[in-house]
Amino acid sequence: MDRRQFIRLAGFMTASVASPILLSACGGGSTETNTLGTQTTPAPSSKHYQFPQGIASGDPRADSIILWTRVLPAGIDTINSHDASMNSSITLIVTEGDPAALVGTTQPLTGKVVASVTLNALHEWDHSVRHKLSGLQSNTTYGYQFVAVDSRSMIGRFKTAPAANADIAQLKFAFLSCQDWSINHWGAFDLLAKDELDFIVHLGDYIYETIGEGFQSGQVEAAHPALELPNGPFKQGNSGARYASTLADYRALYKQYRSDPRLQQVHARFAIIAIWDDHEFSDDCWGDASTYDNGTYDAKTGGDNKHETTRRRSANQAWYEFMPADIAFDANTTGFQTVRLYRDFQFGKLLHLVMTDERLYRADHVIPEAAAGSSVGSRYMVPSPILASAEAQKMAIGKAAGDELALVSILGKPQRDWWKAKLQSSTAQWKIWGNEVSLLKMRLDARNLPGVPKELQQDFVLNADQWDGFNAERSDLLNFIRNNKISNVVAITGDIHSFYAGVAHADYSQNTPALVDLVTAGISSDSFYHYFADAVRDPLLASAQALVFSSEAGAEQIAIQMLSMAVAQQTGVSNLSDSNQVKAAVTAAIVAGKLPAAAVQATANLSKAEVNTFNDLLGGELGQTIAKLIAGLAAQKKSIPAMTLYGLVAQQIAGKLGITPEQVPAAQVQRWLNPFTDQASGNAPVNNPWMRYADTDAQGYAVVTVTPGALDCTFRKINPLEQGKVPSQLLKQETRLQVKAGVVDVKEV
Repeated sequence: MDRRQFIRLAGFMTASVASPILLSACGGGSTETNTLGTQTTPAPSSKHYQFPQGIASGDPRADSIILWTRVLPAGIDTINSHDASMNSSITLIVTEGDPAALVGTTQPLTGKVVASVTLNALHEWDHSVRHKLSGLQSNTTYGYQFVAVDSRSMIGRFKTAPAANADIAQLKFAFLSCQDWSINHWGAFDLLAKDELDFIVHLGDYIYETIGEGFQSGQVEAAHPALELPNGPFKQGNSGARYASTLADYRALYKQYRSDPRLQQVHARFAIIAIWDDHEFSDDCWGDASTYDNGTYDAKTGGDNKHETTRRRSANQAWYEFMPADIAFDANTTGFQTVRLYRDFQFGKLLHLVMTDERLYRADHVIPEAAAGSSVGSRYMVPSPILASAEAQKMAIGKAAGDELALVSILGKPQRDWWKAKLQSSTAQWKIWGNEVSLLKMRLDARNLPGVPKELQQDFVLNADQWDGFNAERSDLLNFIRNNKISNVVAITGDIHSFYAGVAHADYSQNTPALVDLVTAGISSDSFYHYFADAVRDPLLASAQALVFSSEAGAEQIAIQMLSMAVAQQTGVSNLSDSNQVKAAVTAAIVAGKLPAAAVQATANLSKAEVNTFNDLLGGELGQTIAKLIAGLAAQKKSIPAMTLYGLVAQQIAGKLGITPEQVPAAQVQRWLNPFTDQASGNAPVNNPWMRYADTDAQGYAVVTVTPGALDCTFRKINPLEQGKVPSQLLKQETRLQVKAGVVDVKEV
């Protein structure tokens, strides 16, 4: 390998300083690098070119920006990679001022030129270019365009960050994640493109590495045809889902994803600050390890997954080639850590954004898949005591080796120390943590829930792939915030395909609030609710179905069960789990005329449409939606069982208060229609009291407005497909939440 080839493989970002005179890009300090950056590669004979993946800007700082495009001669395939015969020279033009209505068009860019830079689109980097332009004015909007002979890219714009010492009255940005091409629709990008924002934060899952997965088998908009992989092998056997395994595969995914004109328009309008999550490499990955199978387990050495270093390196390179991030890439380094993505951004005195990489340095899941037998029990639905015990054992091993958190870490020690130093030294009013996986504890305490199968009567962590599975490091980080009295820290999060807002605690068993976590739903990816709803449709888990969804018909069945239990209890049945005794008591009550037979018979034609009860499990009182359904059936006189149960409860309350049943407020009755209400206290269980808002079945994104006194976050929920088409009305619901300065809490407003 000669010196020039070494430099080409070590990184291809060029750099220049803004000036009103013509500039050539330079790639670094050495003469060799400068020669590479300024050489003119002969263009193919055609004078017509295409920019098939659009343009993009990223990592806005007070004096610099990263600008990106990919260029090919017109008329050739835009997804495949091509050889050096397709290399070309192009010109990047940057002008001062907002191009306004010209953004997203291919009209000639006008205005005061501050940079005109010659760049080379080379085959080593799939004919993409990324250029760092410095010397810009802070808090200023610029336009840019790439030109190849007589062909122009669309016009883009970006806004630089305010100077670090600037007093800023307001900043506005959006954060988003999880944009699976193969499910639902991307109409959210149309809505996002109309926003007025300073920048966008993308928290990962920009692409999904698989095609044809079970979770990708639902409806998808017609504008998104089936994706193709040049090399991708099957995950299992010779059919079904396939996954990206080579550099060509990962490049093909980015090129297909970036072919969407709505995503291109968003990139043209706003600078993006991006990080990755798991699907940019492999689902639920850690380091260079994939989790498609359960891996191996040995009682003496522990568990492990399949390590795919070459595949990880390919995923890293493709991300670097297609994302406009101000980072370094070195293909010549050994191992898989070829990039460093964690970095920070200052936006005046108002906001300090700290972005972390929560996959490349992550340790194995605390409970190996092979030890649990599957991802259930390892990454999902993990019994809390077992998880805590396994974590303690690994911490003891790590402590003996000099780093107690080494085997139970998401960030890794160098990044963890960097994160602490950045937060501790920050003088900004608001410290925003760009965090891929939720810090909010999401548990299901089913130890005392009636009707739940014995094997489910445990305290569970629902998702141990997020911070719940790495509790010791989460506690270490959040205790650092508390102990150092670092104020106004807010995490912005993606990954879990739901909207959540809540308070993250250093110790969830104590009152130790540390920061607010705001979690956005995915742009298009199937919701967290959808995954659990699919699971409980299995007849083996039918008894747990009410924890995830119900319906009018399902709520009536619960009302019948509650009536039956009440009758049996009144007649002295002590063992309410004995179905024969309960049935006998009900029959006797019917024969005696104390209970109408219709009160324990299902009503024909009640709706079986699913109603989400998973929100109650995650972020409210368990069973409150079921109680509302039963009350509604009674009020509308649609169900004799519901009416009978309602009347019985009203009579019992009236007797205690010395009033008539008609005088009992409906809200008081509805409280006791909840199948999970404690009969002694009248309170329904709350699994996650730190959760202030939960919408587990959603697609959309979040918009944040920051002022010195408050941080306002609006969750924008998007309507689903309508008969396979993008809905004409994109916005379904907006939910506004607020964090006030100096208060570690978030409220819906």
